[in-house]
Amino acid sequence: MIEREAARALAQKAVGDRQLIDPDRYTETREGWYFPYARRSEMMVGSNGVIVHKRSGRAFVLGSAFPTERDIKAFDEGFQFDLYDLVILEISDRPRTVATLVEVGPTITIPEYKDGTVWKIPRPLTEDEIAQRLDRLPAVFSDISLYFRIEVLQKARDGGDFRFVALHARR
Repeated sequence: MIEREAARALAQKAVGDRQLIDPDRYTETREGWYFPYARRSEMMVGSNGVIVHKRSGRAFVLGSAFPTERDIKAFDEGFQFDLYDLVILEISDRPRTVATLVEVGPTITIPEYKDGTVWKIPRPLTEDEIAQRLDRLPAVFSDISLYFRIEVLQKARDGGDFRFVALHARR
């Protein structure tokens, strides 16, 4: 278990000299330690602070699109990474599962060679491609950024539409 002072040092290391972590302000959550920046008026653009996981010491720099409370709640629910492998384990409502996954926006990358370069440009999976993948469970959708879509998955989970795990995508 990582204690507050060690967590603060890890938070500071995560942002380097771009921003100072306030040594006196913090929030302990179930899964981590949240540290805001020292001066909000000089805050790093695009970030509301840093959460350090209590067990792993991994620092997660928050975005700024949502309130800090939302991000802390999501972190405590396991949304603690930049990219995920979303694994669908069981489906209760197939149409709502497909619709949710279309909203989540998994992509596929098919490398193409042209003019001496290999292009790797992802494109969204179509509704039919998503439905086809769901024919065999567990269905894996890799390298998904969920930061802007956490509520979509929370709603599906709470509604019992499908059961899933969101794992850290390792490259």
